[in-house]
Amino acid sequence: MKLTLRQRWRKAMTADNMVDLCVDIFLIVFDVLSSPILIVMRIVRWCLARFINEHVKTFIKSIVHWFLDHRKIRLARGHNIFRYYWYLWLLSPFMLFALWMLIAVMIGFRQGVTGA
Repeated sequence: MKLTLRQRWRKAMTADNMVDLCVDIFLIVFDVLSSPILIVMRIVRWCLARFINEHVKTFIKSIVHWFLDHRKIRLARGHNIFRYYWYLWLLSPFMLFALWMLIAVMIGFRQGVTGA
């Protein structure tokens, strides 16, 4: 038998859960009143987490699936890895250099912003 929303709410609202909920609400209100920037930071953190979950994960998954799909083609043609991905082998030093520069710029910005 499936419980209604009201029945699930009554079942979940035990004394322990109510105390936990009240303490959590108090901490959030106290944090927000003591430092309003936390509202903005929590919103930014939520947006970044959402962006990472939606876009970065799908980008990485698409790369992995691209290699898995091309593995089937490569094996059907009888090519080895070096022959099939020759352009990636040639471009890999440039890609590594670009990644290295990106990390260096990010570290530079971080040190410039924090003043460390």
